[in-house]
Amino acid sequence: MKKTRGSRINSILLNPTIDQIYEIENFKVGGTFKVNKSSLFPVGKAISFALGIRELTSSEAILRVLAVIGKDDITLYSDFLSSRNIDFKFLEVEGKTRSNKTINDPIQKTTTHIRERGFELKVNDVKNIYKILKDNIEEGDFTVISGSIPPGVTHKIYYDIINICKNEGALIVLDTNGPALVNGVLANPNIIKPNLVELSQILNDPQLNNLDFSDIIETSREIAKKAKVLLNNELEVVLITLGDKGAICMTNEKIVYGNVQVDKIIDTVGSGDSFLAGFIFSYYQEKALTECFKLAIACGAANTLIPGPGIFQIDDVKKIIKKVKIFNLD
Repeated sequence: MKKTRGSRINSILLNPTIDQIYEIENFKVGGTFKVNKSSLFPVGKAISFALGIRELTSSEAILRVLAVIGKDDITLYSDFLSSRNIDFKFLEVEGKTRSNKTINDPIQKTTTHIRERGFELKVNDVKNIYKILKDNIEEGDFTVISGSIPPGVTHKIYYDIINICKNEGALIVLDTNGPALVNGVLANPNIIKPNLVELSQILNDPQLNNLDFSDIIETSREIAKKAKVLLNNELEVVLITLGDKGAICMTNEKIVYGNVQVDKIIDTVGSGDSFLAGFIFSYYQEKALTECFKLAIACGAANTLIPGPGIFQIDDVKKIIKKVKIFNLD
């Protein structure tokens, strides 16, 4: 599917999170600790993705976040996105936006996550989500559906959203997990970005969680061989992230593996969202597949150099992309 002139990138978020990130040295359970640094990010995967897109381009016109937000946090999210020059439209719902606490220990080099439960969507909330999408998605738009689903909704909600957006003529990108991912893939989005655990869920193949990566190229070929069954006339790109082992990019015509080494990892939260931002930004511009993939890897790696989900610096990306290694798996 080709984009039409004036199309934009929409980032859809149903389950936002307020990320509180702490830096604590020698953290362990059962103690009292001094916080060295603390940062607050009102995000969620779709906003982390949008932050990556904004770092890659200053153009207001191409980017918009469509999000469900707890009513007490509307101002927090509005101020945050406005300060980043990101257009948005919110559906305000009853209840509290969930909170995630992350503790980074620079001495032990560990990361600890504490995740809270947030608002629960009602039937009318879901109807309003569908209406917002029908009113705002246009032909040729890139629509990125990203993140987990909130309590109170069916696991088929992304399946339904994909079909709504496809009916409006959009190109669909899906990045989620669990039953919502398995059901969403059945609607044939155009691009998916599972990690290895999520790929095993889609394929119902638990052996993918126990692979030997001593020969990364051969193992990547094995993964790609299993994942190729997902490609069809509609699902045209499968991106498989492998954490610090790299990533795989697949179409019906080409399969490549890529990786890059970074010297000092600070925070990995949001690296997958930055990876996806790099790929989609280039894909939106109709760049060659390998070029899209290289930018994705560079953005994902740059995200690890500074704290914050979807936060990276374009200067880091420019340095890292020169070191990215790509291998054909065909």
